[in-house]
Amino acid sequence: MTMPNISFTSIVLRRFPGRCPVLVLFVCMSIISAEVAGASRGSEPPTSPSPTASAPPPWPVLLGAKVALCQRNRPVVSRVVLVPDPDTWLHEVARWSPLGQWPVLFESDPRAGAFIRAFQPDEIVRVPPTDRRLPADPTPRKSLMLAAAKIAWGAVEPRVTQRQIFDALGWRPPGFVVTAADDPAWPAAVALAAGRGLPLAFIEDELGPVGGELSETALRGFERRLQAAAEATGYEWENLGDDLDAIAICRAMPGRCRTTPPASARVEVPGRPSGHGPYATIDALARNANGDRWAYAGWIFGDEARSASMAMSSLFLQRRNVWLVSGYPKTGGWANYGVEKAAVELAESGYASMFFEGEKASIREWRRLLLGTIPPDMLYLNSHGNSNEFHLFQDARAVPQDMPFCERPMTLSMVHSFSLQQPDNPETVGGRALRRGVYAYIGSVDEPYLSAFIPPSLQILRLRAGVPFLLAGRWWPNQGTMSGIWKITTIGDPFMIAPPPDSVPIPWVAADQAPPVPGAISVIEDAKAAMKSLEEEPARAGEAIRLLAMLGQDEIALQLWDRLVADRNLPAVALAAPEVLDPLFRARRWQEFLQAYERLPRESRDADARDMLWHLLTPRLSSIRAADTIMLLRSQIRDPQVEVDLEILMPHLDRVLGAGAGLAEVVRRIDAAPNPRRRAALQKLR
Repeated sequence: MTMPNISFTSIVLRRFPGRCPVLVLFVCMSIISAEVAGASRGSEPPTSPSPTASAPPPWPVLLGAKVALCQRNRPVVSRVVLVPDPDTWLHEVARWSPLGQWPVLFESDPRAGAFIRAFQPDEIVRVPPTDRRLPADPTPRKSLMLAAAKIAWGAVEPRVTQRQIFDALGWRPPGFVVTAADDPAWPAAVALAAGRGLPLAFIEDELGPVGGELSETALRGFERRLQAAAEATGYEWENLGDDLDAIAICRAMPGRCRTTPPASARVEVPGRPSGHGPYATIDALARNANGDRWAYAGWIFGDEARSASMAMSSLFLQRRNVWLVSGYPKTGGWANYGVEKAAVELAESGYASMFFEGEKASIREWRRLLLGTIPPDMLYLNSHGNSNEFHLFQDARAVPQDMPFCERPMTLSMVHSFSLQQPDNPETVGGRALRRGVYAYIGSVDEPYLSAFIPPSLQILRLRAGVPFLLAGRWWPNQGTMSGIWKITTIGDPFMIAPPPDSVPIPWVAADQAPPVPGAISVIEDAKAAMKSLEEEPARAGEAIRLLAMLGQDEIALQLWDRLVADRNLPAVALAAPEVLDPLFRARRWQEFLQAYERLPRESRDADARDMLWHLLTPRLSSIRAADTIMLLRSQIRDPQVEVDLEILMPHLDRVLGAGAGLAEVVRRIDAAPNPRRRAALQKLR
């Protein structure tokens, strides 16, 4: 076994010359302590108890500092490798080493282009499928996953353990990763273990579907296995502030659970029964028998492409641009969740920030923001409602299809009661956000009451001190009753930090200074070849535009589309139409988008395409005179809450088709409604 000559302790000392690292961390901790005390007072709505204004322990800052220390010593190669399948993905990640790591994404992943636009690499390549297929037997599969994580940290001897590698470097990991060998989210576990220097453990229990509820028996069984996995690492784990303070759970499990919390971990809300749930599974885990926390968890689930994308976004992207939106009134307990102060603090710390309150957070203005993709790396959104709706200023109702499309992968902290009740269901608020490219998410699985959420200004102060994003959105022990087992859940990498820009410098390696990827094919060259061959092979028009969009070359992709349309190259236009929707939407070219949409085959008019159509046209409806456009929207009213689109469209049906046309459409929809609930919603429009 050969190891790089790195001493993590010496790196900390070089970062703060002449100062004790613990002293530096204590100063950061003191800043947080004072702000927590100030922000906690009076931050509760009338229905909830006030948390105690006690100072947090030092462990949240220490945890973030260890993550930052790792990032400062992990060279990042300015390249992205696109792979065709999970076998090739693991093969490529196994090329990581202490000399360099780089993002590896699935080419089929619809989020790949957004990642590349954010990462802006020197080199984008694709590789052919490897002939080294993953075995079906879980034992050798686990060995290969562990091998990739170890190689990234310098191992050359297969029998060496992760603990031996870390000990040789003087590294004590801040937590560990859990997955199941046959769960499709295993790529996230491997990437986080390799990228952050974390022990990788496997728990194979069958826990049930993501949208279900975990029984108390299953919860307790999984907790025992988590504790056994922590014990097996050989690191201290029993209390916060020791070695293992966070867990990345990368596997399917129900997001909600039923349990009876111990008295010391019970959340008591005056006038409300404490009950037995449902609670957030993530919040109920990593607790001792008395309910005290020994770690905090983050959760990644989904297929291989999505889980890999979530982990790569956490590991390799910077978080600099923040938007804050609040539809809350500035009265009572709601006032403590205002976002203006947080936006100012962000700007003072070097982030780019924008905030929207009052009329700027109305449904009208919100839908104007949805004209094309939105650019922030991080979004804070204050709302209320159920899993299938969220309310903005003056209680205006929005629905899942009103969630924005992301220009780049984005984190989301959403003050909302039920947004993550069914996070795998795209017909819910949280499910739609995750589908759009959110890779880290603080939300709720059930009614938590306002006081369960951390005010944005306090979250920002914690981020500035280096506390991991998901942990910044949780009440910590000894901060009042809401730190008990409750209903806030955290999806994503629990180790991901979002400190002020450039405060944790990343050691970049130019692509031409790193070893080449064997068998790699330049995506740029492939795009050029596809463009040159269009006259002989019009079928390659869609491929050319897809590759250009993935490369972040929207302008060239749209120039190619314009040429195809001008030349009346109808076969090429038809093949390119599904691929050009994204760049047309980002460019807000609604008329060309409409033309491309009309050329789509029926199967390509999926939920995302319909949402983009409505996002582009809704704010412009008053100026649209063409009857065929209004009729197209009429045919593309979105299920299941058809009354939402119909209410928007009714006056324009009357305007363009004649008085009574809107009501006639309502009556037709009532007759066709699939159930009494939908008929009742439509009846309100009569």
